Amino acid sequence: MADVLAVRDAYRLQEWAQIHRRCKESGLSNREFCRQNGIAEKTFYYWLRKLRETALEKQPQLVALDDEEYITDDMIHIRFGAAILELPAKTDAAAIASLLQVLQKL
Repeated sequence: MADVLAVRDAYRLQEWAQIHRRCKESGLSNREFCRQNGIAEKTFYYWLRKLRETALEKQPQLVALDDEEYITDDMIHIRFGAAILELPAKTDAAAIASLLQVLQKL
């Protein structure tokens, strides 16, 4: 039964992510978007909070690579999905974290 509930919750999150994306793309205020689409504002913000909590749980993690292919003195190599980012070794860690957060939203 827990598997069914997990699938249901994942489906709902996907649906509400699309709704929030449509709201943002509409250029309307959240209140006006909800009014025009018959959505209770309380429900809209409940799912917005759930989406944010889920996104926070999936924060990118930095891990050390032992593979010689990715270790150099002057560059940082970050594997992000199928992509590999190459950044100067002196790149600030906060800047790297911000970059990964932006990429995660794409």
